[in-house]
Amino acid sequence: MKSKQTFFLIRCWRILNLLCWLVHTLWRVRFLKYKTPEERNQELISISDNFLQVINVHIQLNNSLKHTNTMPWLTVANHISMIDMFVMMKYIPGGFIATQNIRKWPVLGNLITNVGTVYINRHSRQDITPVTQTIIEALKQNKNVLFFPEAYTSPGFETLPFKAALFQAAIDADVPVQSLALRYYDAQRRTDKVSFAGNINVLSSIWQITSIPEIRVEVDFAPLLNTKEHPVTDRYELKDMAEQFIRTKVLSDSPVQKQTNPSE
Repeated sequence: MKSKQTFFLIRCWRILNLLCWLVHTLWRVRFLKYKTPEERNQELISISDNFLQVINVHIQLNNSLKHTNTMPWLTVANHISMIDMFVMMKYIPGGFIATQNIRKWPVLGNLITNVGTVYINRHSRQDITPVTQTIIEALKQNKNVLFFPEAYTSPGFETLPFKAALFQAAIDADVPVQSLALRYYDAQRRTDKVSFAGNINVLSSIWQITSIPEIRVEVDFAPLLNTKEHPVTDRYELKDMAEQFIRTKVLSDSPVQKQTNPSE
């Protein structure tokens, strides 16, 4: 077994590598605006790959990502950790819809802003219409848009109620919705150590994440929703289908067995 001192040194080494990744990535994203859409997507995939390697995240895909030729997509997932964004971008590169407090994260906030993130005030309904319009415009420009319909992070053992409002953008832009479920493991056990829920700050979260010897994340992709073959014209129906898939996967091996009905 490795000693506590060894684990501490490994953690410090990861943090050093993470700082190097951050400096290099801040430089890379400055030039994203000069790249073609294909080059930009490859750069986002590379940035995500590098981040996941630094903190020793291993991804297990439980099914393949199909019909990528139908992109752009509005992509949704359950929200647990800052790692979520990089796992999603590894397979579906695009810009995020995020809460305003992320903009204030030390250094990382600048990085997340520069990859094309649109910020929303989750306490103001007045923000919904302009953000929805921004999503529609991005989708019509052939850009993927990714967001977390729970609006908040959870420990990851179950899901929070999904919000329906931003699903309207997929209907108005006539693009598919790709849902994916994320589950995190420390060795073979589900873990909430990677979670950004509660009062934890970004630096404390990084310190906690780098303490895990190996993080495994299982990813399940749902069949595409709102396709040309099966259009959906109601955002609540679209939200419910995405929520049902993600919630079922998240609860499938959860240590929290409490079954609650999704919100209306």
